[in-house]
Amino acid sequence: MEMSKIRIFMVGLSNNKGGVESYIINLCEHLHSKEFEIVYDWPEMCIEDKKWIKPKNRHNYIKYVAFWHSFFKENKFDVIYYNTCDIVSVDMLKFAKKAGVPVRIIHSHSTDTQFKKRWFHYLTEKYNRKNIEKIATDLLACSEEAGKWMFDKSKFTVIKNGINLRTYEFNEQFREECRKSIGIKDEYLIGCVGRLVLPKNPEMSVEIMKEISKLNATAKFVFVGDGELRPQVEQKIKEYNLEDRIVLLGPRDDANKWYSALDCLVMPSLFEGLPFTLVEAQAAGLSCVVSNTVSSDANITGLIEYVDLNQSTKVWAEHILETCEKERLDTKEQLKKAGYSIQDTAEQVDKIIQTSLEKRVQC
Repeated sequence: MEMSKIRIFMVGLSNNKGGVESYIINLCEHLHSKEFEIVYDWPEMCIEDKKWIKPKNRHNYIKYVAFWHSFFKENKFDVIYYNTCDIVSVDMLKFAKKAGVPVRIIHSHSTDTQFKKRWFHYLTEKYNRKNIEKIATDLLACSEEAGKWMFDKSKFTVIKNGINLRTYEFNEQFREECRKSIGIKDEYLIGCVGRLVLPKNPEMSVEIMKEISKLNATAKFVFVGDGELRPQVEQKIKEYNLEDRIVLLGPRDDANKWYSALDCLVMPSLFEGLPFTLVEAQAAGLSCVVSNTVSSDANITGLIEYVDLNQSTKVWAEHILETCEKERLDTKEQLKKAGYSIQDTAEQVDKIIQTSLEKRVQC
């Protein structure tokens, strides 16, 4: 007789390609498919031939509550896996608990939120932090900092942002191919990989490139990714007359190739958890210059240099140009030993789910 699969409702995917989305895709591809059935939270979901269309927001709260009540009542899940960058809205975990979903996982992927906070947000955050262990059964975080920020004094488990290491290792052919596509050969190529959103501070990257252009006549810069701040970035590029020095590549399915093309990765983020981008860059042996707000846990291989966010853009530019001189390192074994292989991450999550389910079945 075939054992029934463990049914997981996975929350956190979106059309924006970012770190959370990368984590979910990588994880789900490597979880044991024979044991798990994964249903992804999406605006429209078809489950067992029934179509579910989510309310667009919480403005009509009665309709919103009614939807999730019916959804969890009709669709029996063993696990809800809630990936999030803020703790203001954990309604879905509350609804899942009320419906009897035994394992309710919340996974913190940030050390702050990009939303402008009002008094309501502060009070809600405070309440949810205090009561999170009553709402969720398992607390996970991408780094120590991300866990402490979201869960305060509650006990949590750090889940490393594992990747497929072979996908990101340095490739000379990728380097030539990408650089040729934007018309460069031996010039320094500096870049940001990630969404053009407030936490990533992309406008500062443009300001840094302005200083780099004064110090180096040929260096170029690429943004790999897209986001809501693209118009502001484009305006700043135009304002500084950097149209011939900065290329906006938009969202890419071949971001892994661009790590081979770059000479330095830049990340002047306002806040971060432990960015997938930095794990991927280190897998390519690429040196990185990042803000001091980025988790120290991210420096797995010694390839990351931290610069104070309050330092001048000229200081940033000088550090970046020095970094461009550094040689590539083969870091695959180092990352694997540190637990950053996606296979290790999937095994760890698998064990957490199985153990948590067994504990609740025994109760």
